[in-house]
Amino acid sequence: MKRFDFVARMAGALSLALGLAVAPASASENAAGAGLTPDAQQALAGAESAVELAKSKRALWTTAIAALAEAQAAAKKQDSDAVVKHAATASEQAFLGLAQIGYPAPAGL
Repeated sequence: MKRFDFVARMAGALSLALGLAVAPASASENAAGAGLTPDAQQALAGAESAVELAKSKRALWTTAIAALAEAQAAAKKQDSDAVVKHAATASEQAFLGLAQIGYPAPAGL
């Protein structure tokens, strides 16, 4: 039951973080220019927030870092579809890393 409560709290926190990240304020968004769709800009900002949250909780997976780098590279090329795809992966991987915090450590560690 503790695990479920933790995952529910993290999901709420991540939703809040992603919701607050809607306003265009990130450096990579400014570098991407106006060529990205609003959905791509929002997805990128949300992914950056999710990765930063996971990093601050020491729960960041390397797959989230790689996906965010791909999203940022696509933003520089103004490829909105690729930005959305890679940003979604980065957000998902960051969330999974955060959810893993609530799992018990394997026996013997």
